[in-house]
Amino acid sequence: MLRPIYKQIAENKNAEIFSANTLLVILGTSVLTARAGLSMALGAFLAGLLLAETEFALQVESDIAPYRGLLLGLFFMTVGMSIDPKLLLSNFPVIAGALGLLIGGKTILVALVGKLCGISIISAIRVGLLLAPGGEFAFVAFGEAVNQGIMSSQLSSLLFLVVGISMALTPWLAAGGQLIASRFELVDVRSLLPVESETDDLHDHIIICGFGRVGQIIAQLLSERLIPFVALDVRSDRVAMGRALDLPVYFGDSGSPEVLHNVGAERACAAAITLDSPGGNYRTVWALSKHFPNVKTFVRAHDVDHGLNLEKAGATAVVPETVEPSLQLAAAVLSQAKIPSSEIAATINEFRSRHLRELTELYQDDGIPLNYGFGVMSKSKAQQSDSSDDNNVTLGNVKDSQE
Repeated sequence: MLRPIYKQIAENKNAEIFSANTLLVILGTSVLTARAGLSMALGAFLAGLLLAETEFALQVESDIAPYRGLLLGLFFMTVGMSIDPKLLLSNFPVIAGALGLLIGGKTILVALVGKLCGISIISAIRVGLLLAPGGEFAFVAFGEAVNQGIMSSQLSSLLFLVVGISMALTPWLAAGGQLIASRFELVDVRSLLPVESETDDLHDHIIICGFGRVGQIIAQLLSERLIPFVALDVRSDRVAMGRALDLPVYFGDSGSPEVLHNVGAERACAAAITLDSPGGNYRTVWALSKHFPNVKTFVRAHDVDHGLNLEKAGATAVVPETVEPSLQLAAAVLSQAKIPSSEIAATINEFRSRHLRELTELYQDDGIPLNYGFGVMSKSKAQQSDSSDDNNVTLGNVKDSQE
């Protein structure tokens, strides 16, 4: 139910109604869970999960940001008030043992999962230390367990102490992970972070979000044309490789407005978003569209539906990652069949145009305007270019192909 409701509200372009609807969803879900015999806090948590699944999650997060810090502070004040220092002193060995088991067990478990997922052992240990403390939802779960008679109030108080102390130790655990990384990791991530002073002289530059295979090709093309650019990636090995080639590659999340500011996004002219994660692409497009509307965003899409969501988030042009490689492969196969290059180019361009036309008709039938960001140049424009380029595959905006 949330998607059509939020879609209708978003079309009205009224920020107050949007925020009010978010509060209504949270309070309404909390009341429903309370009526069902569960806690209102659990309802608020479920409401957050529901909202996170919609394409409006980032806007909701932006709307509630001013209240988040205040409410989190209030929440942790209540947690601190529920901790009994006398209980800590009288049960110190038990609490210390449980605390060591929680932090040690979670660190080992998360580190093993991280290693299985392909990250380095040092990074896996750092992630394990960061995620080792208990979470705030534990307080909700323990309170509900006491209300349902599953757990005694004395045991709940002990667990409150263990989780609370583990959360208080988070800064020291993070510092310990940083110390381990600085001692044993070859690359210190802090030296790879973007510094605002390093990009002060950049104007009308390109931001490459993601320095994987696609991002590296774009960087090479820009370097050959002496076009200024900076690149961002969250993998330190890619950043270190780019730095070794004397390229302006920095470690950072391209979906963070602070990181984008540090690479001079307010003075940039365009961004090429080539992240492997569809969610990461969406976050980056949304952050650039909201905080740096001067930047034109050209983004890689996983499929058609993902591309449409990216356009709704503010993307200037979208290129599906499956379409163009498929057409290039088809062109190679056709050339092997002894078909003239001019005929291959005509076939590929005709297929691309037909595919685009079918997409346009499909979404217009559903009442959705399509401005999908790939197409071909019009014939008149193509004829004005060098005739030797007939077999080139040209990318552009859909509007150009329809004019």
